[in-house]
Amino acid sequence: MAYRHVLFDSILDVNPVEWNALRMPSDPFMDSRFVLAVEKAFKGSGRFWHVLFYDEQNQPAASACLCLYKVDGALLADGTAAVVAGWVKRVAPWAMYFKVLFCGLPVSAGQSSLRFAPGVDCAAILKQLDEVMLKIARREGAKCIVMKEFEAEECERLGVLPELGHRRADSLPMNHTSLKCRDFDDFLKQLPSRKRYPIKRSQKKMAKTGLRVVQKTGGDGVAELYTDEVHKLYENVLNKAEVKLEKLPPEFFRELARQMPDESAFTFIYDGDQIVAFAASLYNQTEFHQMFVGVDYTRNNDVDLYFNLFFHALDYAFRQDVADIYVGQSADTFKQRKLGCYQRPMYFFVKGVDMLTKFVLRHAFDSFFPPHPHRADVPDDDDEAEPEKAAAEKPVTGKAQ
Repeated sequence: MAYRHVLFDSILDVNPVEWNALRMPSDPFMDSRFVLAVEKAFKGSGRFWHVLFYDEQNQPAASACLCLYKVDGALLADGTAAVVAGWVKRVAPWAMYFKVLFCGLPVSAGQSSLRFAPGVDCAAILKQLDEVMLKIARREGAKCIVMKEFEAEECERLGVLPELGHRRADSLPMNHTSLKCRDFDDFLKQLPSRKRYPIKRSQKKMAKTGLRVVQKTGGDGVAELYTDEVHKLYENVLNKAEVKLEKLPPEFFRELARQMPDESAFTFIYDGDQIVAFAASLYNQTEFHQMFVGVDYTRNNDVDLYFNLFFHALDYAFRQDVADIYVGQSADTFKQRKLGCYQRPMYFFVKGVDMLTKFVLRHAFDSFFPPHPHRADVPDDDDEAEPEKAAAEKPVTGKAQ
């Protein structure tokens, strides 16, 4: 079957009925409203294109979001490559910043931005998409193409990519739980006492301080509530992150609340009238995605603020009676040992555009993209450890930690 494609400069130019027909109702990240929130928030700092593929009957066959922005190559390096990249950055910092064309959005929440209709020829569409991306990358001066992030089942559809010059790399695995609990208290009751005790101790520390928790959906005025001061809490977490692929502007959180007023959830912790921590999530009838957090670290040690924020956000997730809860790609030991999460491996694909980038990727691929094997289980040998120990696990781009 032959396919044709149409390239759009903005999601506002795309027919929302055709676009949304290619995603499941439980899929928030390819909802045209989410795409619009990202596009509006990053206006001026990134460029976007959106592709719709049509079959011979002129029915939507596939969709993809493309984004061009600069990344810091030094942050991608590991081992010897990191030493070399650090030296280059000190001598010529401009040399380490380069344009990358992504099939994906500049919001790292463990999601891909590529969808197929049932029964289509994925290989034929991917070959056409590869041509589209190469044309844009060469025109815009991008050094490489990255298609992110895919679960193992999604990768089965992408088998033609290595033939087109793309190499697969490990992304950070996603922590996930499908526990059915009425709320967080019900969850605690199901834990053995040795696991329950340190969590309850952490909760008691916060209860003694008078801090209060407020749950809001985006439609409850969050766009106005989310000030630049609140955004500094997110930047606190980002500054501690080991990997910083993108920095979300405050307008992203405001637009998320505006565009998805009923599907966005915000957990705020107040000290008096001041917000000292927040968690931003997306949810629907079947899935809950805890995505980003912000914390005042000057209060963290006294009240276990980071973890109590997490507990309250998870409490809200349980109360929605969803089938699956996704809680981010870091703090793995804490989430597996204490919260019963398991990991789902994630992958992305990289392709060089110019000859130099192709050479570097061919000879130093593993240095820039080291393996991140998922852990099926974490040995349960430290159940009496304080929750604070998980704070040593580095966050990644300020995601749901």
